Amino acid sequence: MATQRLADYSFELGPIRPPSEAYSLLIRATRNCPWNRCLFCHTYKRQKFELRPAEDVIGDIEKAKAISDEIKRLAWRAGYGSQLKEFAAAIYSQYQYNDSVRNVALWLWAGSKSAFLQDANTLIMRTNELSEVIRFLKETLPSIKRMTSYDRSKTAAKKKPQELIELHEAGLSRLHIGLESGYDPLLQYMDKGATAAD
Repeated sequence: MATQRLADYSFELGPIRPPSEAYSLLIRATRNCPWNRCLFCHTYKRQKFELRPAEDVIGDIEKAKAISDEIKRLAWRAGYGSQLKEFAAAIYSQYQYNDSVRNVALWLWAGSKSAFLQDANTLIMRTNELSEVIRFLKETLPSIKRMTSYDRSKTAAKKKPQELIELHEAGLSRLHIGLESGYDPLLQYMDKGATAAD
């Protein structure tokens, strides 16, 4: 079943995603966290925040599609044809494949319906560039029905309503925003960078 060609495919993945996105295709739109001060989060410590150019993210989407197409091609060639789910599970369980291949295999196994844009605050991207990425993802992988991302409340509040509408119309379905507490002393202690009023 294994082929060297499939093992050679890869694209950039971030370190985390919400539990509800376990079966989502992961696409890294930014690197790390622009705030990176929350006391409880150690994920991005000593990591510099970076905006990824939209063309790099689009290139990763193209690689994810190539992996998906190759897994489907191999399934047909191996006689699995209509049993893509079983073939994708077999690819996922083989640890000689990199995380990119395994992520796409898991996404195919789960029905290829959702995508999660990584890392901690993708809404910080310029709205037109993020819209371009979202539209390209939806056009390239039309089976995706739900697209989500992490965001900071301060970042979302800085976007104009029309920008949020544009992102939604492009295909963004949901944002995961950490509202861990409405208690100002705790927010200050944890260095969330926001107040309950914010």
